[in-house]
Amino acid sequence: MGSRTVPGAAAAALVVALAFRSGGYFASEWGLVALAFALAAITALLVADGVGTSRLDALVLAGLAALGLWQLLTILWSTGAGVPVLEAERTLVYLCAAAALLLCLTPARVPSLLAGVVAGITAVAVYALGTRLLPGTMGGAYDPSSGYQLAKPIGYWNALGLLLAMGSVLAAGLALHGSRARRAIAAAALVPLVAALSFTFSRGSAAALAVALAVLVALEGDRLRAAVVLSALLAAPAAGVLLASRAQALTAPGATLQAAQAQGHRLAWQLFALALLGAALAALAEPRLHLSARTRRAVGAAALVAVLAASIGGLVRAGGALAVAERVRDSFVAQPPPTERGLERRLLSVSGNGRADYWRVALRMVARDPLLGDGAGSFAARWAQERPVENEARDAHNLYLETLAELGPVGLALLAVVLAAPLAALRSSPRTPPAAAAAAAYVAFLVHAAVDWDWEVPVLVLVALACGASLLVLAPRPSFPLTATRRTLGLAVATLALGAALVAHVGNQASASALDALARGDAEAAATAARRARAWMPWSHEPRQLLGEAQIARNEDAAAAGSLRAAARRDPGQWSVWYDLALAARGPERVNALTRARELNPLSVEVSGLAADIRTDP
Repeated sequence: MGSRTVPGAAAAALVVALAFRSGGYFASEWGLVALAFALAAITALLVADGVGTSRLDALVLAGLAALGLWQLLTILWSTGAGVPVLEAERTLVYLCAAAALLLCLTPARVPSLLAGVVAGITAVAVYALGTRLLPGTMGGAYDPSSGYQLAKPIGYWNALGLLLAMGSVLAAGLALHGSRARRAIAAAALVPLVAALSFTFSRGSAAALAVALAVLVALEGDRLRAAVVLSALLAAPAAGVLLASRAQALTAPGATLQAAQAQGHRLAWQLFALALLGAALAALAEPRLHLSARTRRAVGAAALVAVLAASIGGLVRAGGALAVAERVRDSFVAQPPPTERGLERRLLSVSGNGRADYWRVALRMVARDPLLGDGAGSFAARWAQERPVENEARDAHNLYLETLAELGPVGLALLAVVLAAPLAALRSSPRTPPAAAAAAAYVAFLVHAAVDWDWEVPVLVLVALACGASLLVLAPRPSFPLTATRRTLGLAVATLALGAALVAHVGNQASASALDALARGDAEAAATAARRARAWMPWSHEPRQLLGEAQIARNEDAAAAGSLRAAARRDPGQWSVWYDLALAARGPERVNALTRARELNPLSVEVSGLAADIRTDP
């Protein structure tokens, strides 16, 4: 395997591995990923004679490092240290990834990296489709009541949708250029990618894909040719979406297993045939569109006039721009149509599905703490305390607003620097096919992050970082020799990051083991794992809370109360700690703990149930 193919193979393997681990959402997955990237960075520093770097590279790395340190600094005004440290640990993963990508990537390796990302996402798409098209064979037992928005293997349909959207636009970019074989493979991949995306019914992901495709065409050197060829390439995926929409047994509640299998098997063969057709169209597509400059201008003007006319006509029929804005606002605040009335209706809805409530709570956080923010990771606690409905939520479903609410203007500015640097590199990047595809996929992430919690799903951020790093690497960068001083300094920083990742990995793994043991009813194993986590995470309330829950399961209420008191001292803002203490304590302490839990989570069903039990307990 040549050195140019290594980034692609590694990218494909990482995308698949993280997708099948809930997208890397849980903290127990972060340590190994950070360790792998830190080791890659250390290897590059050891073997390279020099490195290419630019001010934008430095801004990304410095911005991520400063963001992580700022998250740690919020411990000073947060209710506890555990949550901010976890937020900083996730940022450490992204910092290690960015450093490894910028140190290891070269312009010649960028196409391999992007192709590997597409391959990994396509593998995820094929598996996800398999769970829908082969019910009862893939994805576990057939359960028509479990919900029909495709979410496996990540577990969240919007996250899967964005991953598929980024893969789709990257595949489209690859299908526009290169050899016939490469174009054919990329075009064939578009069919399962777009079909799987349609089954997620993710409105934000579909919108992000549309924006990204527009960006892809805008950044192509020959925009007219790109638009024409892309329209041809999307014909087969569009036909696949149409066929999928007619397979009602695959999305309608109450369908029998036999009906779902029959329609799924038929659709599988249809999609396979469409993939072959898409590959053939890409292979036969004319790489150049020979039109005069006058004809190109005329076609462009005609397209612009058609778009404007359609837009104006639509506004007139809808009663004007103000009426449209009012209806969109009302629909956004309302709940989406019930799924039993058809997922297609939900797809066409502009309902925010609770986001208006999330954003109002985040805005109140900004109003209360406009300078410093409420503390890293604090939205979950604020939502529990102030939510107007019983919906559970850990994130504000808007990366930028949530960052402002939790980290203040400083945190938002640091995030903006990190995210804007790759786009700034576009000004000096050559208008090459890899640059256009990477930029379009990167824009899809930036757009979708405004309506969901993508930052908390590492597989999405790492794909975006791969695209952003590609833009930085493709831009002109001066090369600097690695002197002994520079090499030593770089190795020291990378080793420090590796050590922090190792500590985080051991502690988070122990905590996850305790949770798993509690779930399967093994209180003894849970207590052992919780004590190990406590040794590696002395700042956090979580190990002590887990130990207390294990002790409650073993009917050791006095010991459990002691563990939970220690957890409450480390973070008195966690309602679940007070709830657990109310389970273990007796007398006035139980009442006080339950009162505190109710103050922190007034709409909690668990707290209300325990209060009722206490009142009726003789």
